[in-house]
Amino acid sequence: MALVTKNKWEGLSGRLFNVLPYILTILLWLLLITQGRFFLKKVEDLSLFMFDWQYFNEAIRIPGGLLGALGSFFTQFLYLPWLGSLIWVLSLLITYALTVKAFNLPDQFKALAIIPIALFVIGNMSLGYGVFIMREQDHFFAPVLGYIASFIPLFAIKRTKTTGNRILLLVIWTVIGFPLLGTFALTGTLTAACVTLMDQQILRGKRLYVLATGIALIILVPLVAYNFYTSYRLTDSWYLGLPSISEDLWTRAIRTPFQLALLFLPVMAIASHWFKENGKNIIFQSSIYIISVAAVWAFWFKDDNFRTELAMSEAIDRFEWQEVIDIYKRAVSSHAKSDAKAYSERTAKLKGVKDQNTINEIIDAYNGRFFEPTRTMVLYRDIALLKMDLALDEAFTMKDGGRPQKSRTQVPMVLQSGKQLYFQYGLPNLCYRWCIEDAVEHGWSIGTLKYMSMLSVLTGEKEMAMKFLNKLDKTLFHKKWSKDNRITATTEQIAEITPYNKIIPLMCYEDNMTNDMGKCESHLIRHFSNNHLIETTSDFNQASLLWAMRIQSIPVFWNKLILYLNSTPGNSIPRSIQEAIILYNSLEGQKEDLPVDQTVRNSYDTFTQYVERHPVRSLTESSYPYYQKFGKTFYYYYYFVRNLQTY
Repeated sequence: MALVTKNKWEGLSGRLFNVLPYILTILLWLLLITQGRFFLKKVEDLSLFMFDWQYFNEAIRIPGGLLGALGSFFTQFLYLPWLGSLIWVLSLLITYALTVKAFNLPDQFKALAIIPIALFVIGNMSLGYGVFIMREQDHFFAPVLGYIASFIPLFAIKRTKTTGNRILLLVIWTVIGFPLLGTFALTGTLTAACVTLMDQQILRGKRLYVLATGIALIILVPLVAYNFYTSYRLTDSWYLGLPSISEDLWTRAIRTPFQLALLFLPVMAIASHWFKENGKNIIFQSSIYIISVAAVWAFWFKDDNFRTELAMSEAIDRFEWQEVIDIYKRAVSSHAKSDAKAYSERTAKLKGVKDQNTINEIIDAYNGRFFEPTRTMVLYRDIALLKMDLALDEAFTMKDGGRPQKSRTQVPMVLQSGKQLYFQYGLPNLCYRWCIEDAVEHGWSIGTLKYMSMLSVLTGEKEMAMKFLNKLDKTLFHKKWSKDNRITATTEQIAEITPYNKIIPLMCYEDNMTNDMGKCESHLIRHFSNNHLIETTSDFNQASLLWAMRIQSIPVFWNKLILYLNSTPGNSIPRSIQEAIILYNSLEGQKEDLPVDQTVRNSYDTFTQYVERHPVRSLTESSYPYYQKFGKTFYYYYYFVRNLQTY
């Protein structure tokens, strides 16, 4: 009876392990379209594929170029995240099937084929802010396509019996494959040579000849091929086809999962020789699946602020300003309960503690648990409010701050959002500068072509606009955008069309080329805080006053306030401005006799009375209770949102 039960259990577990890869594939797809949707759209926005021979010729200028072009071809489908992610997870499923078949894995070892899938998922979904520094944006699909192609010589060599023919096969494959597939062709060569090494039907000496030939080809073919190309460095020869990144030490880890996936092939070619059918080995298979899934989840870049930034960025590109604000508000409200819980736990731990060092340690330990937006989120929010003429009414009623990026190093804001912010703030020269720099450093992308075309329309360079729109006409999903903007480019009423109607009024300044030193927010602060020599518009003065309040400079505030009031006569003064007026007057003495509503005076009195009853020992410690009572006032912003770091 026990034997029957054991056999039944093994049969059931065997069927489960056979369908588990398909179940995990479905779960991965659902996770991608729910949690990774905006990341996938950003990957597509940073890539480019055109149905054009010139594009193709440019793509194959380096070894592995064909693989890159194929990767870009499939990357364009991420424009529809559900479709692009479906294609990707299906390609991962193909890698599983090929791995099982190529190495003849018995049932109890099939779980090993899930390892390269886990590595490819980690490689793509652990990127986070690293996506903005990739030099080639075909990385999402290219590695898995190259991995699949690496099986070609493996299957071919198994069908080739003689040693001479196997050597000839490796030579032909490497010489032809390296220019097309780069390092993935070399991996295929090494894997096929290792398969021959373990083939007991061939004499050991001849097996060593094949292995030596494979190793020699891996070294010599890239060295010889380098003499026929001019677009890469010799030291990159054995990385071609892998994600191309900057030379910073921290970025090199981006390649690691893909390199491990490639190493997996020759290792399996050697190890699979000892794999024998021996029961179901449930513990072994379960361990492989558990470790792989745990590793994927551990390395998956999970950061709410990053996802919020991507969602806001995508809405800005569509000029959906209310959507930008709604995304920001949802991000704040979604953390309300966790903030309250963190405050409650922190208060309980601080109770009765007298030693200041211990108090500081407890406060620091809980600081990261409270929600705080990044500077990019705040700037996205502010530009949306400006476009809706609500900045001075609502900007200081929302959560503010400057949470550092959850990244190994800060990716400059200008690389992430500089083109968007400079364009929307009416700084075409700087927007143009970063578009060109992005194109030179990372290659042309969908996003860069769109902003270059809009910049050309904005500055009246219609022929230049047509040049970029013609490129977008050769894409699959952006033809309609190109058509709509082609119509805009030919009209004479640019100043009345979105988004130009809210940008042109901001361009009322001395249009000189300046250097932002790679610091986007710092430059915007300087730009709007300076005293401009020509008459400025109401929109420009509104933006200037917003920045004056944001940097908490009292002299700059009074200067910009006068310009704002002179350019918007008869309008009621927004509450946040009134709060700034009464606060600054109280700090410096009555300097400006400006109308302040009695309700604002009462709110300021309430604030000062609360301060007297609840003295602030530490801004970090008192921030939460003060935010609960005064978070929608400029008083809170002035006293508690301090020492923000721009980047």
